Amino acid sequence: MMLGIMFGLHLIPLLHRPSGADSQRFEQQHPISVFTTGTLAQPSLNFSSPAPHIFSSVHGLLRQGYNTFFPNGFSIAPCELPAFTPFYHGWLNDEPPQSPEWLASTPEMAYGIMGSTQNSFLSTYQTTRPVKCLYFDGASGALGENGTMDMQMLFLYGNITGPLENHSDSYFLWDEYARAQRLCSWLHEREFDILGQGIEGIVRMSAGFEVMWCNFSSPSLQLVSRFNVSVPLLGYNRTASPMPYSKKGIRSFLAITQNPQDGLPAPDWEIDWEHEPFVASQQWDWFTSTSATYNPGDLASVREPSIRLLDAGLVSLYSPQYGHHLSRLVEHEREHFNLTLEGRWQSDGSQRSRQDAMRQLMRRRASQRVGNMNAQDLDRLRLDLKRMVIRVVNADSHESRSRHAVPWSRICDTIVDNFAKRLMHLQRLLAEGLDCDGGSTVRTKRYFASLRERIHALLMPFFEYSTIIETASETPEQQEKQSEKTLASLDRCKRHHLPALQNREVSKAMTKASTTHHFVEEAIEEVMENICTVLIGIGTSVEKTWLQHFNQPTHLPNRKQHEMLRIDARVWHDKIEELNAWLGWAPHWMQCDRLCAWNVSDLSIPLPLPVS
Repeated sequence: MMLGIMFGLHLIPLLHRPSGADSQRFEQQHPISVFTTGTLAQPSLNFSSPAPHIFSSVHGLLRQGYNTFFPNGFSIAPCELPAFTPFYHGWLNDEPPQSPEWLASTPEMAYGIMGSTQNSFLSTYQTTRPVKCLYFDGASGALGENGTMDMQMLFLYGNITGPLENHSDSYFLWDEYARAQRLCSWLHEREFDILGQGIEGIVRMSAGFEVMWCNFSSPSLQLVSRFNVSVPLLGYNRTASPMPYSKKGIRSFLAITQNPQDGLPAPDWEIDWEHEPFVASQQWDWFTSTSATYNPGDLASVREPSIRLLDAGLVSLYSPQYGHHLSRLVEHEREHFNLTLEGRWQSDGSQRSRQDAMRQLMRRRASQRVGNMNAQDLDRLRLDLKRMVIRVVNADSHESRSRHAVPWSRICDTIVDNFAKRLMHLQRLLAEGLDCDGGSTVRTKRYFASLRERIHALLMPFFEYSTIIETASETPEQQEKQSEKTLASLDRCKRHHLPALQNREVSKAMTKASTTHHFVEEAIEEVMENICTVLIGIGTSVEKTWLQHFNQPTHLPNRKQHEMLRIDARVWHDKIEELNAWLGWAPHWMQCDRLCAWNVSDLSIPLPLPVS
């Protein structure tokens, strides 16, 4: 879909064509195209489009920081636990875990949940082969009532509250083992859990990543060690007084039964368990191990290293296939964010109000939740997940999948790495404005030179400069030629990171990919089209300004023109600000104001806790 209407373009050259032998070797390139009939027609961004949410979801998969910032997941993705990867399990005795049970990605996480008692055991396991898994995105392992568990509950029960109506409102939150059993049973009943080939685990995230392991008799997982990590208390017999709840175990609180007579209370995680000396530090160490994936300059964090994404499909409720669900979300945001029926943001004219609105729009995914769904969308969800799992289970070898699948998550990562920080840099550079008092032409020229450099760097891989000799007037044929060049530049830009047509057809044929990834490709193309159209539009305007006022010493702006340039900079700033709000890459634009000392872990970074 063409968002930017780009007709009537022509290029104004800065330098003359070389003469003699030089002219035979190359044509001198010139600044970015500008319009004879005004500035580039900028796209009015559609904030009701699911494209930026689909893109952001794919990029955010398995990122602790991203899913902490946007905790309510909308997607289910196939994944793989690499061979020889360690996982950990903490428990109150030395007996083997029952199936299903949870494994933590770090020993600190396992110890933080079930450690620091007088009878705590830590088991270390290791995968013996690549193990297939399913991943619920968002903070899907953080027990809470604000939407983190909606996707799981919808899939299992068809609603977000669970199977019963006569229990306490919060009971379903603690019904963790029932959830694990139902998820594993769904796989088992359809023979999707074939040991060594099928789906053997469910991945979720809270303050760290965890794996619901369905069958501990599987040869895909090997026990490496199990030992008592309790700290002896001098003068005290640790077995003389049993721990609270030790007779029935924690399972009495996370009941398996689906028909309890009464709602069960949550365990008191703040209790001082028999004055264990490390009860106060266990969560500190747990959270600091989790925050290790963050870095001070970018709170989106790196992708979880112990789990690998598989490019074998994606089930996302942002897909246009879920029409009723999306229409409800659009209707809510239209009212909340002052959007038109076409998804355009409406300004009330106040600059302060605009800044607040852009900040809220940039973070709008944080307030979205799945909620309940109608029967049609619910059937679609279950069918899409079944089809995706069949492809994963029946997939060829790991090497074959990697060789031919389109790496959608890596494509999204590359785009964000290339544009996120530079777009925010450009927004802040434009926010600096111009020095209108006194009309300093030297400072103004330096400012525009810096601005021109930044935009050139962003457009350089895509944009072809003018080769037309500068004349007083250009023929319609020349104008048409340059319009075609600019449209070709836009097309190169928006498809730069996507598979070339012939490669895309090969990938589809080799992997027998279904339509589940078409919406991802369309979302990436729409994201790139908006980025490219805005940048090309601002680039043409900046280039026109440079040619008019700074290319020749005699063209320096007077005071009145200087004020007009400041107004132009504000317009460009607002375009970039709105683009950044539409993209919604907020976690990449958050950073620590100062660094802590090397021996201090900054726990002011938010983490979703497993207990709400």
